[in-house]
Amino acid sequence: MTLPELLSLAAILVMLVLSALFSGSETAFTGSSRAYITRLARAGDGRAARLGTMRERKDRLLAALLVGNNLVNTTATALASALLITWFGDGGVIYASLVMTITLVIVSEVLPKTYAIQHPDATALRATPFLALVLAVFGPAARAVNGTVAFLLGLGGVKVTSGEREQTDEDLRGAIALHGLGAADEAANEERRMLHGVLSLDELTVADVMTHRRRIAGIDADAPPAAQLAALLGATHARLPLWRDGGAEIIGVVEVRLALKALHAAGGDPAAIDLAAVAEKIPVVPEIRPLFDQLQEFRRTHRHMALVLDEYGQLRGLLTLEDIIEVVVGEISERGEPILADRVAAEGVIEVRGDTRVRDLNRELDWELPEDEAATVAGLVLAEARGLPAVGTAVTVAGYRMTVADMRGRRIAVVRIAARTGEGEG
Repeated sequence: MTLPELLSLAAILVMLVLSALFSGSETAFTGSSRAYITRLARAGDGRAARLGTMRERKDRLLAALLVGNNLVNTTATALASALLITWFGDGGVIYASLVMTITLVIVSEVLPKTYAIQHPDATALRATPFLALVLAVFGPAARAVNGTVAFLLGLGGVKVTSGEREQTDEDLRGAIALHGLGAADEAANEERRMLHGVLSLDELTVADVMTHRRRIAGIDADAPPAAQLAALLGATHARLPLWRDGGAEIIGVVEVRLALKALHAAGGDPAAIDLAAVAEKIPVVPEIRPLFDQLQEFRRTHRHMALVLDEYGQLRGLLTLEDIIEVVVGEISERGEPILADRVAAEGVIEVRGDTRVRDLNRELDWELPEDEAATVAGLVLAEARGLPAVGTAVTVAGYRMTVADMRGRRIAVVRIAARTGEGEG
């Protein structure tokens, strides 16, 4: 074998190695986790920071990799053809085509890309110097390629944008759905629910999670002192609203502990204390305010409670910090209080209060009741029945059979719900 032939073989081997580097680096770069790389960069990793910068010019880097990869593949094939023609005559072209196709596919494509798919983050970080070199050498050619591509696509009305595509809420929800996928423990399921709850903070409004006016336990400022004392002693909450005319006039919020201290200082005489004097002003918020905005307001003002008003300034309900936290962590029940179901009526059938929130049912039982039609179970029944139902009225919503079990006047008090087939375990 002559020296030129040895040099040709050596050049072919170098080209194959370069082709493998191009292919593996491209796969690792596109498959690496943007979140992981960003976290490493913020922690001070220089390679991750450099890789993140190159992601901002992703289209140019990919074009540079493709230019370099095609260049070395074409050069290797040409050298192999020339060498095999020297050895086998005109038939060497066919041999070169077969040998180089098999070699390039196995050694320079499948092998490095398979490895890069298995270890995308680590491979991308190790390949960062090589990627930077490729961008420096083939960057001008890649810029010309991108410009040509943008022009051709523009003729068809397609606008090309550079850089990384922005992450959307749907991307995050998809990533959350993959978290712990296949895990048997309940912890992974609960983590997914909590992450979905965090994303829901910006979608829900105050009206979606507030305690309705009818369920608010308050103190009537015009009630006799004995009745006010009874309300304080029977309070299950640390703070109670103080109002007149059933909430038409809001005076403030009374902290039960401070009120009882004032009562003790007054010698236990309820007529000697003025609850309006110990009441604090309570913030009021519109019912359409996004829940995330209200959470930020609670953090800024160090308040944990607010009254919710409608567009006419009428009291709609009460919102607490706990209500917002429950969107993320799930329903927080009081001691001895069930989270959702009042009782299990039969296998796969439960009874819940009419004012139970639909999203709480879906969260706790992994159900799929529609959350955009009504906020509560009673609301779903009313929407499907298209009128005020009676006890025993049954409707089917998204495959779940709902039966009105009890009414309180015109209010649906209890609803019996049968889970869909195959969900009886819920």
